[in-house]
Amino acid sequence: MMLTLHKKRIAPTCIAFSVVAHLVLLLPFWKYGRYNFGNAVGPLQAVMVDLAQASPQMAPVPKTNLPEVTTSASAPVTAPKAALAREPESLPLPTQSQPSPTGESAPPVEPSSPLVSDAQPDNAGQTIKAATVAPPTVAKKAATPLVHPPLRQAAEFLAAARERLTYQISMFNVPVGSAELEAKREQGEVRISLKVKSSAAFSGIYPVDDLVETRHIGGNYILTRIRQREGSFRSDRGFTLMLRDKKVFWIDRLTSRSLNETVPTSDVTDIISGLYYLRNRPLEVSKTENLHVYDSDTYADLPVEVLRRERIDLPGLRKADTIVIRPVLKTDGIFKRTGDVTIWLTDDAQRVPVKVETHIALGKVTIALVAADTETNAPTSETISAKADTQ
Repeated sequence: MMLTLHKKRIAPTCIAFSVVAHLVLLLPFWKYGRYNFGNAVGPLQAVMVDLAQASPQMAPVPKTNLPEVTTSASAPVTAPKAALAREPESLPLPTQSQPSPTGESAPPVEPSSPLVSDAQPDNAGQTIKAATVAPPTVAKKAATPLVHPPLRQAAEFLAAARERLTYQISMFNVPVGSAELEAKREQGEVRISLKVKSSAAFSGIYPVDDLVETRHIGGNYILTRIRQREGSFRSDRGFTLMLRDKKVFWIDRLTSRSLNETVPTSDVTDIISGLYYLRNRPLEVSKTENLHVYDSDTYADLPVEVLRRERIDLPGLRKADTIVIRPVLKTDGIFKRTGDVTIWLTDDAQRVPVKVETHIALGKVTIALVAADTETNAPTSETISAKADTQ
């Protein structure tokens, strides 16, 4: 009987201890109050951070009068002002339109357009202004190179479109070679060349093979090359005259020597161009014309004496009225192997050189015009005889 009574007391005791244990476990939760799991969770609110107000050292961003965009309380804001206020280089450069919070496709943002935000939250933190897009910076056009006007005109040297003069070279009244002087205007340039060659028979005694080429470019540059082979003498020189800068670059191709120097005037020419320029001058007997030339590696003033008028005989039983000139050479370029030079020009507007006399080691050399061909600006060409009268 005592055992039965003891078993009946164990059950209520266990229940009492269980109730006390649950109460002890639930006591901390009562401190925080009750929680209703049946209520819906409210949406998160956007947090706006104004960097301009947070940092007093930052200069305020200028405001623009733009319409305000108001979002609903439940719409999340995906572009906080902190992101919009960053420098343009720190922003992504989208190439395609990005979806907006409303599901519509937003227009693409130009990569060169920095974004500036002017958002000001209201009391509820739900109103922002639209981000402004600064107009793209218009790139300045590249500066075009300055083209200087020409200092020298083509008409100062050559009136016709093309001129070719052929000469016979004689020594002791015996033909020993030929020369060809050609000038033409081509692609805005004036090109002059002089070729001198000895005949096959005379080459065994004294070979001559000279070439002088000159180019006038843009009226501001003159490029000249003088290549000579006369007997045992060899020479290959060239120079570039920069008229506007009054500078010259000279080079000797055989010895690889070169130099840069200045000249005192922009009216300088080479010897051959000086002859063409002289032909367009009003020559008067007993007066001296002054040229400024650069020949070989030397600049010099070149006086040209106008000696007389004279009627001369030409090959083919022709006669011509001429005016005789004599340049007082002080350089040793194209005429390095010669002495004094005398030139006969036709006494007319063309001033065609019909005869030249000079001296070499073997004796006097006479150069006489045998043919002339001139092409004017007109499409037709005509052959001239340098105003030589046949009698």
